[in-house]
Amino acid sequence: MGLKARMMRLMMESIGKRQYQKLVEREAQFAELENVLLSEKNSPERFEIVTESLEYPFEKTKLFYSVKTMRIMPSNFRNIKKSITSIDQNPSVPQAKIPDHLLQEFHEYAKSLGVSSIGYSKLPRKLIFKNKAVLHDNCIVLSMEMNKEKIEKAPSSETANMIMRTYDDLGKASNQLTAYLRGQGFSAQAGHPLGGLVLYPPLAELAGIGYHGIHGLIITPEHGPRVRLTAIYTNIENLPFTEKNPHEWIGFFCAKCGRCARKCPGIAFFDEPASHKNGFITHIRNEFCFPVFLEYHGCTVCIKECPFSRVDYNKLKKHFNTQTVDPDLI
Repeated sequence: MGLKARMMRLMMESIGKRQYQKLVEREAQFAELENVLLSEKNSPERFEIVTESLEYPFEKTKLFYSVKTMRIMPSNFRNIKKSITSIDQNPSVPQAKIPDHLLQEFHEYAKSLGVSSIGYSKLPRKLIFKNKAVLHDNCIVLSMEMNKEKIEKAPSSETANMIMRTYDDLGKASNQLTAYLRGQGFSAQAGHPLGGLVLYPPLAELAGIGYHGIHGLIITPEHGPRVRLTAIYTNIENLPFTEKNPHEWIGFFCAKCGRCARKCPGIAFFDEPASHKNGFITHIRNEFCFPVFLEYHGCTVCIKECPFSRVDYNKLKKHFNTQTVDPDLI
């Protein structure tokens, strides 16, 4: 680690850690307000990746400590803070229904900001992280593509820098789109892709954006798992909520494929998936995944190796049945 990187790390350990802790405290204060939607008893706890990363032995980690990556973090923190503090800008008497032309305008604005796909879902409270809260249970779920060429270089500092930049771009877009909705007379709360108040992959699945793979990531038809996710929580009642997910076949494909598990540098996948009391099923042991994630520039090998990152969605679907996966495709 060079001198400049060491200095940046010290800044992250002191200033950055304090900033992030203040954000966590603001989230806790928000959860104490009246008329917010709280988590349930069996809701998952959020893994505080920033805090845990800063407490990891610095001589081992290569994530967050490249100068380019660390320069992006303050912007992420600012936009997380904005997503919380801007709530008081909501109209006092918000409208509850959005006209078709405004929803279309919202779509066009989102696309102009780099948003890849948009879906709509009601929010089950069990997806709200423990001790967190949101303002509304009508959700606009957003994805943003991560650069394919940079993903192909994983694990690398270039990949890690690009991913952090995508977090930042999507966080900014979420705040801008939320401001747009408020300007049209609706109540809204921006989510941020880094951390977040809810568990995004199952919410995106409910919104029909894609379907989860055994790596725990949402797989979209447009970009496979090469996306970051966030959501906007709003009072708008007449959003076009998804009733049936057309991508369920992905789950059967993943169960037969297993390429991400075979290629995992940390050998972090369970031989058999783990079931939890809250109904969630996980395939990855975090205590094996996280060290590799930190020591190898955010790793990202499971995304890189996923067939949906490498082969067209429709081609995979055409050559798949519930019994086999064409080995030439993986």
